[in-house]
Amino acid sequence: MSPEAPSIEPTELSERLARREPLTVLDVRAEAEWPIEGPAARHVHLPAEQALADPAAAAASLDGPVAVVCNRGKMAEAVATALRANGADAHVLVGGMRGWIDALQAHPVDLGVEGVDLLQVQRPGRGCLSYLVAAGGEALVVDPAPDAGFYAELAQRHGARIVAVLDTHLHADHLSGARQLAALTGATLHLPAAALERGVAYSDEVAPLDDGETIRLGPLTLTAVALPGHTTDMTGLAVGEAAILTGDSVFADGIARPDLQRGDREGALAMGRQLHSTLRERLLSLPGETVVLPGHAHPGVHSGAVAPTIDQVRATVPELAIEDPGKFAAALLAAMPARPANYEAIIGVNSGTHPFDPELESGGNSCATR
Repeated sequence: MSPEAPSIEPTELSERLARREPLTVLDVRAEAEWPIEGPAARHVHLPAEQALADPAAAAASLDGPVAVVCNRGKMAEAVATALRANGADAHVLVGGMRGWIDALQAHPVDLGVEGVDLLQVQRPGRGCLSYLVAAGGEALVVDPAPDAGFYAELAQRHGARIVAVLDTHLHADHLSGARQLAALTGATLHLPAAALERGVAYSDEVAPLDDGETIRLGPLTLTAVALPGHTTDMTGLAVGEAAILTGDSVFADGIARPDLQRGDREGALAMGRQLHSTLRERLLSLPGETVVLPGHAHPGVHSGAVAPTIDQVRATVPELAIEDPGKFAAALLAAMPARPANYEAIIGVNSGTHPFDPELESGGNSCATR
């Protein structure tokens, strides 16, 4: 009997991909609708049934180290073991794609501001971006993933205590870890005041944040900036004059979808027109060198932080050149993918009206219009 194949943890895989190590990701699911991607990764889709029918041929077609991936890591064990018996350097991704979507990876963002540490926490399996901002020994976490312990440890490594947690809006495509992180650290939990108007079951635990209000971290002042359009409660956060956390409004290469809160066509068009006003008046009016720190990026491993400037976003996203609000809104609706899976239940979890259920999350990010 061939020895069992060794395993590779999702965090280790993401770190190796971020370092651009040559590595083959072998996806043995029947359908590979959302792959693991990385700067130097080679992605091969070969269903387990085919790989096990002729493992010698499968092994001969693979180069270098191989991470074998299935839904939860079980079928991958059989495939990786067979491949190793035929000379391939195959490893099993622990937890499969279920484990992959929980992996987190932190990248520093250099704002050139003395005494300020800003870390972008990427969730490559879903394309979600969250942030830890630290100054004067205090830290704020924005849009945390459910793994609260990761942020607590990250803050400790940077010599800071988490004193505030903020969700930029009631998320529809991923589960929030804001309440768990606030409970773990004793930090103040913030939500945009407009989020409470949408209905939040735990509103008595929340410090509402209005447009223009501030959060202080030692010497650093962060200012709330209302950015309605994706949702009515979408709120960004200006980091001094150097950067702005844009949440789900504009991304490095796209624009947020306007249909998840008021999903009928007329409602979505109205939100799209609101988003047009928000982007032109509140974001594109900022100095071109302002760093944009978005709430999402394309799912996959990045070798560094996703942090373009306003000028770079303006040059990359063609819809930003559309001057007419109606035409802008129509263009967004014409380009939108399917709505996120289980989005209504996810909103329910994040507003406290639905039990927490990690199985609600699946697939990559679909909060952008393209």
